[in-house]
Amino acid sequence: MAGSKCLLGVVVLLLCVELGYSTVVVTTCATTSTGDGTTTGTGTVTCQTSGDDTDNTACTRPAWAYTSGSDAGAWKETGGDAKWGCSTACGTTDNCIKCAPTAGCNSKDNLYTCPHYKYVDNVWALQTDATATVTCDPFLTGASIQTLNTNKKCVALTPDAAFNLLPNYDSQRSCNLPTAVTDTSCTDTGTQCRTCTSGDACDNLRYCKVGTATTAAAYAALPWNFCTTASAKCTRPVIVNGIPVDTAMKFGCLDENSATCTDTTKCSTCSTTGCNTWPAAGSDYVVKCYTWTWSDDKWTKSSSATACSTPTAGPLPTSCSLPKDRNTKDGFTAGGGCGACTTANAKTCLNTIAEKNSGYIPTASVLGILLLISLLF
Repeated sequence: MAGSKCLLGVVVLLLCVELGYSTVVVTTCATTSTGDGTTTGTGTVTCQTSGDDTDNTACTRPAWAYTSGSDAGAWKETGGDAKWGCSTACGTTDNCIKCAPTAGCNSKDNLYTCPHYKYVDNVWALQTDATATVTCDPFLTGASIQTLNTNKKCVALTPDAAFNLLPNYDSQRSCNLPTAVTDTSCTDTGTQCRTCTSGDACDNLRYCKVGTATTAAAYAALPWNFCTTASAKCTRPVIVNGIPVDTAMKFGCLDENSATCTDTTKCSTCSTTGCNTWPAAGSDYVVKCYTWTWSDDKWTKSSSATACSTPTAGPLPTSCSLPKDRNTKDGFTAGGGCGACTTANAKTCLNTIAEKNSGYIPTASVLGILLLISLLF
């Protein structure tokens, strides 16, 4: 009997086609609970997507978009012009999207989030406050029927990326819609503009300063580039007295583009995005010196070497000093020891490397005694 029922069904279908009747295909689209197009899609409606009713060939809903100067996106439901439901609910095409008739293709749950960037003072700044993310629509507005894009992506930018990499920023923010990015360099492996999936894949992207610089000004001109992996470290040369210890050392993502670091006296590494910055004065290398004070008619050194303070101007101390004659007050500064001898005290002061200005320097009288002993014996 079961076989005969199937056969009967085939016969009926062939008869319908032969007589000119259309088969009917239906799908379920998201709609509003009230049907007035003023609330987000919370219900469902069954649409006829083929057959006699040719107007309902897709699901539709209001588009999600941003307006210039506002960080809060909204449904484009102006005047109820764009509604949730079958394609006849789409009024002005710029206010709604149409998607291929698959169940729930127009659901509000298809929206996704991306990290939020703002372009301030010619720099892209990743937001970290309450507006740290933006809501993205995977569809474009227009009359064309689109297929739901399950590969929902965002756009990530380095601080110095060109503004025109996001020409539709005002309406799309950092959502990677098909028209969001016009520059072919913005790819999954782009150096300054990179596409990424929402969530950790975007939040954990690592970028570093890249190139060679021997001055702070030259460093500022270097570009920020994304690293190959999110776990990459940044590297830079050790800076002493405003100059790299080894001028051949590069800024960059560690072990990428010849940016290596094997000698920690010449380079340093760090593990957060954008961390290989030019150091503040004195932060890389703080000299320790013994301090000399004048007391009881002689110079006396401190019991241990202490870090020299960083001057607010001028060169950083990279060496130490001590009085040549511990019994002569003139020619050395009380509490001194940090930094090299001044030109005026060149004859009464001795330079040493860091932490070595504790040595005893014989006075003239002692030298005379040593000379006499050498003559007698």
